[in-house]
Amino acid sequence: MNGGGEAPPWGGGKEHKKILEQAHVRNIDQMHKEEFVQWFEQHVTQLYRDSNGQVDEQMLSLARGPEKRVTCWSGYNVNGFRFNTKKYEKLKKTQNSGVMVRGESQKEEMNYYGELVNVVELHYTGGNRVVLFKCDWWDIAHLGSGFKIDRHGFISVNSSQRLNTSEPFVLACQATQVFYVKGIKDPDWYIVVKTKPRNLFDMPSGEDEHSQDDDAYQESEPDIVFTPAHEENNMDEEVVWNRNDVEGEIIDENVVLQEKANQNNDDNITDDDSDAFDIDEMLVDD
Repeated sequence: MNGGGEAPPWGGGKEHKKILEQAHVRNIDQMHKEEFVQWFEQHVTQLYRDSNGQVDEQMLSLARGPEKRVTCWSGYNVNGFRFNTKKYEKLKKTQNSGVMVRGESQKEEMNYYGELVNVVELHYTGGNRVVLFKCDWWDIAHLGSGFKIDRHGFISVNSSQRLNTSEPFVLACQATQVFYVKGIKDPDWYIVVKTKPRNLFDMPSGEDEHSQDDDAYQESEPDIVFTPAHEENNMDEEVVWNRNDVEGEIIDENVVLQEKANQNNDDNITDDDSDAFDIDEMLVDD
């Protein structure tokens, strides 16, 4: 409503700014921030009273503003992603707090990256609800100091450059999930790893309807876990090396020893592949 794009029938931010321009207001952006909410409520209310079909009860409820009570969550599923707040996952190995939204600057479209701080659900009259994500955003205004793009196309953001903004909220439906990996050369730089939405379960039908009520609309919940190399589990104890479905076969001991010797020789061979991906090269050198 307060952003760009084509103005809807009930008016939006562009229409209000146009009115301010016609009134020859000097600081249009500042006046727009201060007066838009009140103007929008009055404007939509008048359109609703005119009964021209441009405004329904749901839009009228939205224009009148939310109730004073809100509901806060530490996690939320939307757009096929499972989000958790930064505080919730502080002591966990999983990372689900990375947020990306598509936005616009004065020159071009650009993506904004941040971390989820809180999930706020606003309540409106008529049972209407709006879910917002409050995020800490990185300042990516300047290439080189705020963000980088390496030769592999990976984007890195400077975690020491926080965006100073009075508008930390975005609609939950606008959010896409990303993951951040600390750079090897400079831990202040986080490599952005984009991901795809998780699959949804199929809607139940027929005789399966009652047996799957609890899971029908739940998204699958695998999390990306970054485990240090020294924490890798030894899987040898879980592997069954004996086969019970075939008869045993006697093999000459000399054949086994020769095969083992050949294998040891193969293990010592170094594969010098110049095209191999090197994580040390993921960040663009300053």
